[in-house]
Amino acid sequence: MKRTTLLAAIGILTLGSVLLGGISKAGADIQPPENQPSPIGTLSMRITAYASVPNETSDHPFITASGEHVRDGIVASNILAFGTQIQMPALFGNKIFTVEDRMSHRIKNTIDIWMPSVTAAVDFGVAHTSVVVLGDATSAISEVTTKASAAL
Repeated sequence: MKRTTLLAAIGILTLGSVLLGGISKAGADIQPPENQPSPIGTLSMRITAYASVPNETSDHPFITASGEHVRDGIVASNILAFGTQIQMPALFGNKIFTVEDRMSHRIKNTIDIWMPSVTAAVDFGVAHTSVVVLGDATSAISEVTTKASAAL
């Protein structure tokens, strides 16, 4: 009985997908909820992690370059403006991160994710992935692409 119900549910989902014109593998056909910003651009970037310790930060390891206290969801970037919201779907699904910190001026084309401990940051390691920049039509995506191009 359970298998029949499962097969029926799969059939309904498949039929719904066909009737609605299919669902893009990249999720482009899926509209974000009203309170979530829309994607305005995608950048291919290196992803690293850092923790609130003096040798990885400034003399005030729990305060970001924008003056905010560190918290889950904070990232550092040298090419995105403070307050820019991003997603890294391949690594974190729909989780939204906010740019509130900076890195050494020598580091380009990198997003540095704040982690609660050095162990967590080391365990994360390094990744390369697509970063979805979120915003609205008035967002400064041209500034982002200009800085990203300069970083290459």
